Amino acid sequence: MHGTTKLMDDFAASAPHDARVDLVALPAHLADYDELASHFAPTLELAADSILIAESFSGPLAILLAARIKVAALVLCGTFAKAPYPRVLSGLPLALLARVRPSSSLVRFFIVGARAPESLVTQVQSVVDMVPAETMANRTRSALEVDVRGELARCTSPILYLRGTGDHLIHKWSLETIVRAATVPVSVANIPAPHLLLKTSPREAWRAINAFLEDAGIDGDAAP
Repeated sequence: MHGTTKLMDDFAASAPHDARVDLVALPAHLADYDELASHFAPTLELAADSILIAESFSGPLAILLAARIKVAALVLCGTFAKAPYPRVLSGLPLALLARVRPSSSLVRFFIVGARAPESLVTQVQSVVDMVPAETMANRTRSALEVDVRGELARCTSPILYLRGTGDHLIHKWSLETIVRAATVPVSVANIPAPHLLLKTSPREAWRAINAFLEDAGIDGDAAP
Protein backbone atom coordinates (compact mmCIF):
# COMPACT_ATOMS: atom_id res chain seq x y z
CA MET A 1 0.00 0.00 0.00
CA HIS A 2 2.84 2.38 0.79
CA GLY A 3 4.25 1.86 -2.71
CA THR A 4 7.89 2.45 -1.80
CA THR A 5 10.86 0.08 -2.15
CA LYS A 6 11.99 0.67 1.43
CA LEU A 7 10.99 -2.81 2.61
CA MET A 8 12.38 -4.71 -0.39
CA ASP A 9 16.09 -4.55 0.49
CA ASP A 10 16.35 -8.06 1.96
CA PHE A 11 14.46 -9.59 -0.94
CA ALA A 12 16.72 -7.92 -3.51
CA ALA A 13 19.86 -8.86 -1.55
CA SER A 14 18.76 -12.52 -1.43
CA ALA A 15 18.32 -12.80 -5.20
CA PRO A 16 20.45 -15.29 -7.17
CA HIS A 17 23.81 -13.77 -8.07
CA ASP A 18 23.02 -13.85 -11.79
CA ALA A 19 19.59 -12.19 -11.47
CA ARG A 20 18.96 -8.55 -12.22
CA VAL A 21 16.34 -7.19 -9.82
CA ASP A 22 14.73 -3.85 -10.59
CA LEU A 23 12.79 -2.41 -7.65
CA VAL A 24 10.01 -0.08 -8.77
CA ALA A 25 8.25 2.41 -6.51
CA LEU A 26 4.73 3.65 -7.15
CA PRO A 27 4.38 7.38 -7.90
CA ALA A 28 3.25 9.03 -4.67
CA HIS A 29 0.43 10.91 -6.41
CA LEU A 30 -1.20 7.87 -8.04
CA ALA A 31 -3.63 5.48 -6.39
CA ASP A 32 -6.04 4.30 -9.10
CA TYR A 33 -5.06 0.97 -10.66
CA ASP A 34 -5.91 1.97 -14.23
CA GLU A 35 -3.90 5.17 -13.89
CA LEU A 36 -0.97 3.24 -12.43
CA ALA A 37 -1.09 0.73 -15.28
CA SER A 38 -1.19 3.53 -17.87
CA HIS A 39 1.80 5.12 -16.15
CA PHE A 40 3.93 1.97 -16.05
CA ALA A 41 2.98 0.25 -19.33
CA PRO A 42 5.19 2.54 -21.46
CA THR A 43 7.91 3.17 -18.86
CA LEU A 44 8.61 -0.11 -17.07
CA GLU A 45 10.41 -1.67 -20.05
CA LEU A 46 8.91 -5.09 -19.55
CA ALA A 47 10.05 -7.66 -22.10
CA ALA A 48 9.32 -11.25 -23.06
CA ASP A 49 12.00 -12.46 -20.63
CA SER A 50 10.86 -10.30 -17.68
CA ILE A 51 9.54 -11.88 -14.49
CA LEU A 52 7.00 -9.55 -12.94
CA ILE A 53 6.79 -9.87 -9.14
CA ALA A 54 4.11 -8.05 -7.15
CA GLU A 55 3.19 -8.09 -3.48
CA SER A 56 -0.01 -7.03 -1.73
CA PHE A 57 -1.55 -3.80 -3.16
CA SER A 58 0.56 -4.08 -6.32
CA GLY A 59 -0.93 -7.43 -7.37
CA PRO A 60 -3.85 -6.04 -9.40
CA LEU A 61 -1.45 -3.60 -11.08
CA ALA A 62 0.83 -6.45 -12.12
CA ILE A 63 -2.17 -8.35 -13.48
CA LEU A 64 -3.20 -5.32 -15.55
CA LEU A 65 0.34 -5.02 -16.92
CA ALA A 66 0.67 -8.74 -17.65
CA ALA A 67 -2.62 -8.61 -19.56
CA ARG A 68 -1.16 -5.84 -21.77
CA ILE A 69 2.43 -7.00 -22.09
CA LYS A 70 3.56 -10.60 -22.46
CA VAL A 71 6.10 -11.45 -19.74
CA ALA A 72 7.96 -14.68 -19.01
CA ALA A 73 6.15 -15.18 -15.69
CA LEU A 74 3.92 -13.44 -13.18
CA VAL A 75 4.66 -13.91 -9.47
CA LEU A 76 1.94 -12.75 -7.09
CA CYS A 77 2.59 -12.57 -3.36
CA GLY A 78 -0.07 -12.15 -0.67
CA THR A 79 -2.36 -10.30 -3.04
CA PHE A 80 -5.71 -10.34 -4.81
CA ALA A 81 -7.51 -9.91 -8.12
CA LYS A 82 -10.80 -8.86 -6.56
CA ALA A 83 -11.28 -6.62 -3.52
CA PRO A 84 -10.19 -8.63 -0.45
CA TYR A 85 -12.80 -6.98 1.78
CA PRO A 86 -16.41 -5.80 1.29
CA ARG A 87 -16.69 -2.71 -0.91
CA VAL A 88 -18.92 -1.03 1.66
CA LEU A 89 -15.77 -0.34 3.72
CA SER A 90 -14.72 2.23 1.12
CA GLY A 91 -17.40 4.46 2.62
CA LEU A 92 -15.44 4.80 5.88
CA PRO A 93 -13.55 8.06 6.58
CA LEU A 94 -10.36 6.58 5.13
CA ALA A 95 -8.50 9.88 4.96
CA LEU A 96 -8.95 10.37 8.70
CA LEU A 97 -8.04 6.76 9.51
CA ALA A 98 -4.89 7.03 7.37
CA ARG A 99 -3.63 9.84 9.58
CA VAL A 100 -3.48 7.52 12.59
CA ARG A 101 -0.16 5.72 12.92
CA PRO A 102 -0.75 1.94 13.11
CA SER A 103 0.05 0.55 16.54
CA SER A 104 2.79 -1.99 17.08
CA SER A 105 0.22 -4.67 17.87
CA LEU A 106 -1.65 -4.07 14.60
CA VAL A 107 1.58 -4.08 12.57
CA ARG A 108 2.61 -7.38 14.19
CA PHE A 109 -0.78 -9.07 13.73
CA PHE A 110 -1.54 -7.97 10.17
CA ILE A 111 1.84 -7.26 8.57
CA VAL A 112 5.03 -8.71 10.06
CA GLY A 113 4.04 -11.43 12.50
CA ALA A 114 4.05 -11.76 16.27
CA ARG A 115 7.76 -12.64 16.46
CA ALA A 116 9.03 -9.75 14.36
CA PRO A 117 11.76 -7.64 16.00
CA GLU A 118 10.81 -4.20 17.20
CA SER A 119 13.19 -2.72 14.63
CA LEU A 120 11.06 -4.14 11.79
CA VAL A 121 7.83 -2.92 13.37
CA THR A 122 9.33 0.57 13.66
CA GLN A 123 10.57 0.41 10.07
CA VAL A 124 7.10 -0.43 8.78
CA GLN A 125 5.56 2.39 10.80
CA SER A 126 8.18 4.83 9.48
CA VAL A 127 7.58 3.81 5.87
CA VAL A 128 3.83 4.27 6.29
CA ASP A 129 4.47 7.71 7.80
CA MET A 130 6.31 8.70 4.60
CA VAL A 131 3.22 8.31 2.43
CA PRO A 132 0.65 11.14 2.36
CA ALA A 133 -2.52 10.18 4.21
CA GLU A 134 -4.61 11.08 1.17
CA THR A 135 -2.62 8.68 -0.99
CA MET A 136 -2.99 5.87 1.55
CA ALA A 137 -6.73 6.52 1.73
CA ASN A 138 -7.12 6.56 -2.05
CA ARG A 139 -5.12 3.35 -2.45
CA THR A 140 -7.20 1.67 0.22
CA ARG A 141 -10.32 2.73 -1.66
CA SER A 142 -8.89 1.43 -4.93
CA ALA A 143 -8.13 -1.94 -3.31
CA LEU A 144 -11.67 -2.12 -1.92
CA GLU A 145 -13.17 -1.50 -5.36
CA VAL A 146 -10.83 -3.42 -7.68
CA ASP A 147 -11.79 -6.37 -9.84
CA VAL A 148 -9.24 -7.46 -12.45
CA ARG A 149 -10.45 -11.03 -12.89
CA GLY A 150 -11.21 -10.33 -16.53
CA GLU A 151 -7.67 -9.10 -17.15
CA LEU A 152 -6.28 -12.07 -15.23
CA ALA A 153 -8.17 -14.41 -17.54
CA ARG A 154 -6.34 -12.80 -20.48
CA CYS A 155 -2.89 -13.39 -18.96
CA THR A 156 -1.13 -16.23 -20.74
CA SER A 157 2.12 -16.09 -18.75
CA PRO A 158 2.85 -18.81 -16.16
CA ILE A 159 1.67 -17.69 -12.71
CA LEU A 160 3.09 -18.39 -9.26
CA TYR A 161 1.30 -17.36 -6.07
CA LEU A 162 3.38 -17.04 -2.89
CA ARG A 163 1.13 -17.39 0.14
CA GLY A 164 2.17 -16.68 3.70
CA THR A 165 0.44 -19.26 5.86
CA GLY A 166 0.43 -16.73 8.69
CA ASP A 167 -1.05 -13.92 6.58
CA HIS A 168 -3.86 -12.29 8.59
CA LEU A 169 -4.48 -9.49 6.08
CA ILE A 170 -5.10 -11.26 2.77
CA HIS A 171 -7.06 -14.43 3.30
CA LYS A 172 -6.97 -17.69 1.41
CA TRP A 173 -10.14 -16.91 -0.53
CA SER A 174 -8.25 -14.23 -2.45
CA LEU A 175 -5.89 -16.94 -3.70
CA GLU A 176 -8.85 -19.18 -4.54
CA THR A 177 -10.40 -16.33 -6.54
CA ILE A 178 -7.19 -15.96 -8.55
CA VAL A 179 -6.99 -19.70 -9.22
CA ARG A 180 -10.59 -19.72 -10.47
CA ALA A 181 -10.19 -16.60 -12.64
CA ALA A 182 -6.92 -17.54 -14.31
CA THR A 183 -7.01 -19.45 -17.60
CA VAL A 184 -3.52 -20.87 -17.04
CA PRO A 185 -2.60 -23.13 -14.11
CA VAL A 186 -1.58 -21.20 -10.99
CA SER A 187 1.29 -22.72 -9.03
CA VAL A 188 1.03 -22.11 -5.28
CA ALA A 189 3.88 -22.01 -2.77
CA ASN A 190 2.82 -21.94 0.88
CA ILE A 191 5.51 -20.33 3.03
CA PRO A 192 5.39 -20.04 6.86
CA ALA A 193 5.36 -16.26 6.92
CA PRO A 194 3.16 -13.25 7.72
CA HIS A 195 1.71 -10.86 5.13
CA LEU A 196 5.02 -9.11 4.47
CA LEU A 197 6.49 -12.30 3.08
CA LEU A 198 9.17 -10.88 0.78
CA LYS A 199 10.63 -8.89 3.67
CA THR A 200 10.42 -11.51 6.40
CA SER A 201 11.19 -14.64 4.34
CA PRO A 202 13.18 -13.51 1.29
CA ARG A 203 15.28 -16.65 0.93
CA GLU A 204 12.25 -18.92 1.14
CA ALA A 205 10.51 -16.74 -1.44
CA TRP A 206 13.45 -16.99 -3.85
CA ARG A 207 13.64 -20.76 -3.38
CA ALA A 208 10.00 -21.04 -4.38
CA ILE A 209 10.44 -18.66 -7.32
CA ASN A 210 13.55 -20.46 -8.57
CA ALA A 211 11.85 -23.87 -8.32
CA PHE A 212 8.84 -22.53 -10.22
CA LEU A 213 10.99 -21.01 -12.96
CA GLU A 214 13.06 -24.17 -13.27
CA ASP A 215 9.95 -26.35 -13.56
CA ALA A 216 8.57 -24.00 -16.21
CA GLY A 217 11.89 -23.80 -18.07
CA ILE A 218 12.01 -20.02 -17.68
CA ASP A 219 15.10 -17.80 -17.53
CA GLY A 220 14.41 -14.09 -17.15
CA ASP A 221 14.99 -10.80 -15.33
CA ALA A 222 13.06 -10.15 -12.13
CA ALA A 223 11.17 -6.87 -11.77
CA PRO A 224 9.26 -6.59 -8.48
